Amino acid sequence: MNKNIFLFCILVFVFFCNTSFAGICYFEEVYKNGEVQEGIFLNSDQKIRYEYFDENLYTIIFNNEKLLVIQNNDKENFHEILDKQKLFMFKSLLDLVVNYPNIENKITKDSLTIDIEGSALQNFPKRVGVKSNQINLSIYLKDCISRPVNDLFFKYNPLFDYPR
Repeated sequence: MNKNIFLFCILVFVFFCNTSFAGICYFEEVYKNGEVQEGIFLNSDQKIRYEYFDENLYTIIFNNEKLLVIQNNDKENFHEILDKQKLFMFKSLLDLVVNYPNIENKITKDSLTIDIEGSALQNFPKRVGVKSNQINLSIYLKDCISRPVNDLFFKYNPLFDYPR
């Protein structure tokens, strides 16, 4: 799970935490082996909620102070990611996000390559491809709606269900 959280953080902070976009998107992660995971992504004022629909997976919340992982099948079971290097990286990448969509369509860092396919009509990417030695997947954003999101859905103790 740690590898996935690291990947999530790279993706979210490079591409999705656009300060000009507050709203809701459904996502679909498609892995090279054919596995598909679906969920919902909420963003508001540099707060993020990335929630998988699978009860055996988790919800990730970043509220500009803490990065938390909450088990979907046990919403009282959460833990904070305290790795200072990862937190520093998130905050540094957040500075880059402000410039979306004025960023490169392909970013390579060490063995990680990220391809971004933008949406001509929207202020967010429609697909993010991720390829590294450990993972190969595409994340599709769909049915995005730009609107305010109540701060209640970025709290974690207790975690409030977002209506689907």
